[in-house]
Amino acid sequence: MKRKQIFRYSITFGLLAGLGCFLFFVAMYFTKSDPLSLRRPDIGINIILIWAAIWYFKRNNGGYLHFYEGFSIGFLTNIIAALVSGILVYLFIEFIDAKPFTEWMVNGKALLIKDKEMFQKMLNEKSYRQSLLSFDNQKHSVIIYDDLMFKQVAIIAISLFSMAMRKIQNL
Repeated sequence: MKRKQIFRYSITFGLLAGLGCFLFFVAMYFTKSDPLSLRRPDIGINIILIWAAIWYFKRNNGGYLHFYEGFSIGFLTNIIAALVSGILVYLFIEFIDAKPFTEWMVNGKALLIKDKEMFQKMLNEKSYRQSLLSFDNQKHSVIIYDDLMFKQVAIIAISLFSMAMRKIQNL
């Protein structure tokens, strides 16, 4: 039964967070010239809704929460939110306006060229050239992967929430 509850809370709050992050992107699209480079603060939406999912689960289970339950809810909520927002942004870029993606790639390539010396210290010359060429060949779907990878930072918050909110039943 608890597995179903965990999954239900994760789906509900993950969808809300993903939609919230997408709406944040849309707001940036209408107000800023490069909305994809400015969407990183949307992780705050994920973190707030991860906390809410864990809190509601705990409240509806008599105030008890094991660490694994909190972590499972938080992790699944984060993954679902990242997938939803990534897919929605991808669909926006694919079917409505590809300009934000193009600007994002141009800015990324410009950064790589600007900081060439630093990147060449980290990468060998062949890897640096491959990285530079990769900006020209990226598909719009890379936005989904980018969202998934970046939002894994929220795992720190998930762990802290799960630890702080846990309360187990004395037997």
